[in-house]
Amino acid sequence: MAEPAVSELKLGMIGCGQISNRFFNWAEQLPGVRFVATCAAHEATARAKAEERRCERWYSDYRQLLADDGIDAVVITTPHSLHAPMSTDAVRAGKHVLVEKPMTSRWNHAQELAAAVKQSRVTFMALPFVHYPVFIEALKYVREEYLGKVTAVEADFNLEGPPRTNWYYSKEAEGGAMLDTMPYALSRVAAMMGPAKRVTARVGQLLPLRLTGDGGRVKSEVDDDATILLEYATGQQAVVRSSWAQSYMRNSTVLHGRHGDIFLGWWPVVRSFAGSYPLVVKSDLRPVPNARPIEFLGLPNCYAPDVPGLSTEPNMVGHFVECIRTGATPLPGIDINLHIAEQMMMAYESSRSGRAIDLTTAFDLWWDREPEIMRLDQGYL
Repeated sequence: MAEPAVSELKLGMIGCGQISNRFFNWAEQLPGVRFVATCAAHEATARAKAEERRCERWYSDYRQLLADDGIDAVVITTPHSLHAPMSTDAVRAGKHVLVEKPMTSRWNHAQELAAAVKQSRVTFMALPFVHYPVFIEALKYVREEYLGKVTAVEADFNLEGPPRTNWYYSKEAEGGAMLDTMPYALSRVAAMMGPAKRVTARVGQLLPLRLTGDGGRVKSEVDDDATILLEYATGQQAVVRSSWAQSYMRNSTVLHGRHGDIFLGWWPVVRSFAGSYPLVVKSDLRPVPNARPIEFLGLPNCYAPDVPGLSTEPNMVGHFVECIRTGATPLPGIDINLHIAEQMMMAYESSRSGRAIDLTTAFDLWWDREPEIMRLDQGYL
């Protein structure tokens, strides 16, 4: 029996910079999905992208695109400070929304957006998307039989800095490393650990005068070095860093247990921390199934699990489209994104005030974590 035809989903692109290309490319791989309109601050830019990507319409005012009844959903890839206001307007216009990270650059904007999403029937998804096969695989080993109790986590995303002398370094961006690269590390930590209770942070600028990858010179107006300390109700701490002052990229997460650790690189983009292994599990308790023993960092009892590759469906646009069609909640849903936004916004406040800030938001983990693995007050460990 032939499968029923999939109704076409029509997308609009708000923001036509370089980052938009990957969303166009991914959509082209999906059946029944098509971009039909573009929008950019300059009409010539919107028209050029529309013609390049065979879109019928283009706009220089995103509100006109949102009023277009021939568009079901929008992808927002504009500068950071515009993400939340545009997303809120799109949700209120009844459009499904996929927005680039960060979800917001201001706490009041995040709260307004979250309220709009919860009052709507649209699908809302904010990046980063961390639920790639290697991350899903890593979660299978967050078990006491491999790690013992979870004791801490550390994550980072460090690099030289954005390679272009554009808006990333201007004050209009409303933030630098904290808003641009920190969300990747925070998203992985949140998905593993659940909601934190308190944040302390140091956010600053190391390099006000920068040489960029395109050969330019720029006087930076944003932060380029941020360290966040998160505390959890069960006593664990997370150290999360993002810096634009390193000579190489490192994008990694290490989940520590009393008797083992999980070393997670970013698959397939970066494998820098784990060498040629995107995922390494150290377990002093038992051999890791479906994994081969390896030499890693001079540590004993390390194993490299087999990691499934990417296919069309797990990509972020594929997940977004699937959620629209099935009514499922996107894995990076509004609650976890609001919590991550609060962590970033309160990290700024902590750095300014020198105080620890209690967090007010929470979310439910989407995966089945052992309920006792975070408890550190049960017996001798």
